[in-house]
Amino acid sequence: MRRAALEVAFATLVGAGLVSALQRRPALVAALLAGLACAHLTRRALRGASAAELCGETFLMVTTGVIGYLTESWGTTHGHWTYAHLPSGHTVPIWVPIAWALAALLLDRIDQRVRHLLAAPVGRFCVAYAAGIFFPWLGESICITSGVWSYHWPLQIAGVPLLALLLISYAHLTFSLIRSGASVMARSGS
Repeated sequence: MRRAALEVAFATLVGAGLVSALQRRPALVAALLAGLACAHLTRRALRGASAAELCGETFLMVTTGVIGYLTESWGTTHGHWTYAHLPSGHTVPIWVPIAWALAALLLDRIDQRVRHLLAAPVGRFCVAYAAGIFFPWLGESICITSGVWSYHWPLQIAGVPLLALLLISYAHLTFSLIRSGASVMARSGS
């Protein structure tokens, strides 16, 4: 579990650093993040992941990418947060849905480890909820400090509002349940 948490923290730092450093080149950020997603799926396939596992991860990425785009679009059009360096006519940078998809994969990695280590559902829920708050906060606070975006909600910790952290963790729990359901369906169909 500790190793998975360290790997997720490292990936979060790298992703936030990439977005921060290249924020004025959104197409390049999108291409690099998409490349990471493809590399992840390829690596999993080469290491023997089943078709059902790969489909589950792909489903998770597509679902969270779409929901991420819709969420971000809602937030920017209603003035809850603002992206810097956004081209005219755009509400969300092109890389955002891919970043949501990769974040879901990272949090799913923690969830998978927790399922194997903790038998009690309450313990799994607590760890998933804590991971759903901490890792997004880490990545977002770096991007906010770098000027990638800013929130317009009060009660912030390192630029990230408490309300956003609660909503992000709720979304993570929802995605985790979707992923668990998709995994159960895939296993029962095999």
